[in-house]
Formats: sequence, structure tokens, C-alpha cells
Amino acid sequence: MKIKKITKQNLKIYLPVTIIILLVITAGIYWYEDYAHYLQTDDAYVDSDNLSITPKVVERIDHLFVDEGDTVKQGELLATLDSADLIAQRQQVLSSILQTKAAEAQAQANYQLNTDNSKIAYINWQRSLDDFTRAKTQFAGGVIPKEQYDHFQKTEEAAKAQVSASQAMIQVSKTQINSAEAAIKTAEAQLGVINTQLANTKLYAPCDGIISKRWQLPGDLAQMGQAVFTLNNTNKFWVLVNLEETKMEHLSIGQKALFTLDTYPGVTFTGKVFYIGASTASQFSLIPPNNASGNFTKVTQRVPVKVSIDGTENGTPLSQYVLRTGMSVVIKIVKK
Repeated sequence: MKIKKITKQNLKIYLPVTIIILLVITAGIYWYEDYAHYLQTDDAYVDSDNLSITPKVVERIDHLFVDEGDTVKQGELLATLDSADLIAQRQQVLSSILQTKAAEAQAQANYQLNTDNSKIAYINWQRSLDDFTRAKTQFAGGVIPKEQYDHFQKTEEAAKAQVSASQAMIQVSKTQINSAEAAIKTAEAQLGVINTQLANTKLYAPCDGIISKRWQLPGDLAQMGQAVFTLNNTNKFWVLVNLEETKMEHLSIGQKALFTLDTYPGVTFTGKVFYIGASTASQFSLIPPNNASGNFTKVTQRVPVKVSIDGTENGTPLSQYVLRTGMSVVIKIVKK
């Protein structure tokens, strides 16, 4: 058997080919290992809760204390709305309450006075009634003349009328007191509403975060439900992954994930799947797919999946990295 002798010329030809073949085999093995053990995609980005800061009253914006890109703390004052009209209304209601309370106090005094007068009138009527009762007996026995009898009768009737009049005055005083108390309650309810509206002219940050968008300027008329700011909650970030439906059979809650951010290409972050969407992302698009017309092109749908950001492989605290919503992510989720 004749063995070919490897010459330098042959070595120059075979060595590069051999190296290329080994590299291809190595790359193939690496790709297969990744494909066999991981669900991979680069259709992912950092996400968090986006909160709309909206007023609860319709007023013009008076002052903005923050702008786009500013970091804010929970409870920090972000903006104030014009409150001049509400302050004037509040002062008017307070004055009305003071006047009504003064009227109530006068009605209470009148009630006490009328009560005292009624007691005196009742005593006088009892005395007049006793006198009239004796006069009737004396007149029947011929002891007193008719004129004197008529005098006692008229005195008793007048005293009785005075009792009725004093009791009527008591009822008037009670009515005045009840009306004043009702007016005070109504005014205090109005005051409560105005105070709430005044409190709502100040917009505060509901959580720590970053102002990602300012939608209005001082002087604009802020409407209820219309955002003045959009606030990104920085207390918790996650990775939103749009995963192909063909990979869903290998996915479940709790699976571990490894991912990198384009912002920090040398750092591998770790996390776990904590949410799998109930429907594909296309179902909530601005124009959902509708194939009723008969035109149909099949495309692979994607399901939204959320992955927590728990730490890094090298143990560096997450606080060392500045995260922002929208950052691009390349992620590998361990297959179940």
C-alpha cells in the first residue's frame, strides 16, 4: 500500500480546511446545545408600569415642578392647578357657615326665652283659671255681679291665649334651629367637596419613578382623565418577551432565564418567567387581524411573556445598573 507523503504544499491546503471544519462543527455543537436547552429570542425589551398622572378637576395648569427625564420620589409634588376660584368659593361657604351658626345661636336663645315665657304664661293661666273657677261659683251664688264675672272670664281666656302663643313661638324657634342646622350641614358638605377639589389641584407622584413624558404646559386647560405626565415606575422592572407560539410547549411559569442588555453587553442577567399571556400580542393591536375577507397569509404569532430581573451571574447588585423601559434584550429561557 502506497502512503502519500504530506508535503508542506499539501499542509497549506488541508490545514485551513481542517480548521474551518472544526470551527463549523464547534459552532454547530454550541448552536445545538443552545437550541436543545433554551428558548431564544431578541424580540424582548425592558418594561415597567407606566402611570398616567391625571387631574381629578378641570382647571388650568398653574405650575410644573418637574420635566421629562426627572427622577421623582413617592409623594413628591409634580404640578399645581389654578385654585383661585376654588379658594373664593371656599371663603364664601365659610362666611355662610359663620352667618348660619350665628342665626342658629340666636334661634337657640329665642327658644330658651320662649320656653321661659311659656312657663310663666302657663302659671298665669293656672292662676287665672283658679280665679275664674271661683268667680263662677260666686256668680252662681249671687256673690259677685255679672261685670266682675265677665272680667275673670276674659282674663282666663287671655291667659290661655298667651300660653298658646308662647307655645307657637317655641315651635317657630325649633323650626329656625332645625333650618339652621340643616343649612350648616349642607354648607359643611359643600366645604368638604371644595376642600377635596382644592387638594386635587395638586398632583403628586404615586411612586418612585422617572418622568418619561410631559404632555401639557402651564396655562393649558387640564381635563379630568387627561394625562399631564407619564411616570415610569422604577421600583420594579421586568423583561417583556414576545415569544413565538411554536415555542410555547416548552414554556411554563417559574422557568429560569438568562439575558443580556444592549446597554450592558458584557453582563448576563438572571430571572424567572412569572407571566404568560392569555392571548397573542396581535389580538390587542390597533387593527386586530380579520381574515373574513378570504385573504390569508399565515404568520407565526407571538405570545407576551414576562421575566423578572432578579440579579446578575457575576453577583453584581442590580442597583449598579441603570435600567430604562424600552432597552433591547437578548434572552434565553431554559426549556422545561
